[in-house]
Amino acid sequence: MKKVLAVIGCVFVLASCTFYEPEFRGGESIQVGKIEGRDIQITAGATIYNPNGYGIKVKPSTLDVYAGEEYIGKIHLDKKFKMKAKQETSIEAPMTATLAEGAMFRAIKLLNKDKITLRLSGKVKAGVWFLSKKFDVNETRTLDGLDLGLNF
Repeated sequence: MKKVLAVIGCVFVLASCTFYEPEFRGGESIQVGKIEGRDIQITAGATIYNPNGYGIKVKPSTLDVYAGEEYIGKIHLDKKFKMKAKQETSIEAPMTATLAEGAMFRAIKLLNKDKITLRLSGKVKAGVWFLSKKFDVNETRTLDGLDLGLNF
């Protein structure tokens, strides 16, 4: 019985810990890989600082993608990645984008523009040890359309 109370106490203590949102610190890159039908393989890179006193695992999650105000589709993080406590981490995250109906033509037109404004919205699942929580994401980034690497 004491062990059960100790575990419940640990869960409440860990759940009440303050969570600070990780910060993007640059080094953002996107490499477009294999394209099959409406699915596009993407590798996104970035340098992220975790201000928390504990490491965080970001688990596979799905977000909606918008170019400007136009819905493009969904993007799915294919495998989890870890961010170390109070350190900058360089991440190369493999993702799969599933384009909405007719979005392939809009996406190809966007690649010819100098600047592309992308917005990601939805929930990302992150956790510490065996505890997980979903966090709201609403990030906007401006990318150079001509600098995206395409491998057809």
